[in-house]
Amino acid sequence: MTSPRPGLSPSVSVSVMSHPDRAEAARRLADSLPELSPAVIPDPDPQGPPSALRAAGAAWAAAPEGAGHHLVLQDDARPAAGFAATLERVLRAHPEAAVSLFVEWGSRTAVLARWAVYTGAGAVPVVNPYVPTVALALPAEHARALGRFLTTADEDEADDRAVLRFVRRSGLAPLVAVPNPVEHDDRPSLVGNSDHGIRRSACFTPSPAADLSPAVLEPPRFLPFLRWNIGTPVLIDLDHDVPEAHRPLAEVLDAWGLSKDDRSEALRKGVEAGTLSEVVPEPHLTALWHTVVAEGVVLRSRWPEVVDSLRSRADGPTVRAALASLAPGALRCLVDVEALARHEAEVVDLVLAGLEYGAAHGRLPKGWT
Repeated sequence: MTSPRPGLSPSVSVSVMSHPDRAEAARRLADSLPELSPAVIPDPDPQGPPSALRAAGAAWAAAPEGAGHHLVLQDDARPAAGFAATLERVLRAHPEAAVSLFVEWGSRTAVLARWAVYTGAGAVPVVNPYVPTVALALPAEHARALGRFLTTADEDEADDRAVLRFVRRSGLAPLVAVPNPVEHDDRPSLVGNSDHGIRRSACFTPSPAADLSPAVLEPPRFLPFLRWNIGTPVLIDLDHDVPEAHRPLAEVLDAWGLSKDDRSEALRKGVEAGTLSEVVPEPHLTALWHTVVAEGVVLRSRWPEVVDSLRSRADGPTVRAALASLAPGALRCLVDVEALARHEAEVVDLVLAGLEYGAAHGRLPKGWT
């Protein structure tokens, strides 16, 4: 935990929340950030059942008087090089927000994070039913209030969902910084999330650029989304986001002028020169294709020139990370992610081809914009 210091403004205190089973990892993380002097905050009831909610409450309550902001890192966070300077830029850009510095690659908010990379925005609003908490910063007064709030939450509630309730009640805007300056170091979950598959960043870059856009992406109304747990591609209406209103992307693409035969032929051409289909079998390959094609339609409707420039920017580390993260994030419970990583170039080519195909041939009908 740190006191206000010259050189880092706004002043930041930092806690690393941890469980005794991960004490060594927590200490390594704290030692890797000497300029921030993090305090390792252990679970206050280490003999009880592991609880992210309980540990988070202690970590947030540790925000000292005099700090401007408080950052809580989970012990499996992996900050990028130059993290302290990046954190300062992020907090200067969004001083009154709850800012997550990581979002997992298969979530709804990850879709927006990739679009922010493509369009040059520096943050996106959270559209998950939770706030990502691997690395989260709040104004210090709200951090202390959150610590108190979490002690009153139902012990069975996930900490990230409780944080969303607090943020909404407090009037803070929940944002995710883009590109993510924190990666998630996968380890066995202590709180029952091992069946969620590998959860990495949507757009992590080990050495972020010095410049950070203060712009927050304004989401389009419609969000193509590939459900990571069951592999089903749907269209989410962010104005009416309930499961019953999610529409299958196959029927949506028909309505957008992309017939089944045409998009199937485009997919066949997109994979015929490679071996990606050996790693991503049907129907998952078609589900991935429908998702990126629909994204291309939506991107063209909101940001007309963006898709046209992506291929020329695809070798940039942040753009490439964003292009490469959709497939493993969405399919992590359904395919071999390590095998998929060996086909990253083919994944990136397929995503680019799908975005370009959707942008060139699909159109949102009247009333969809």
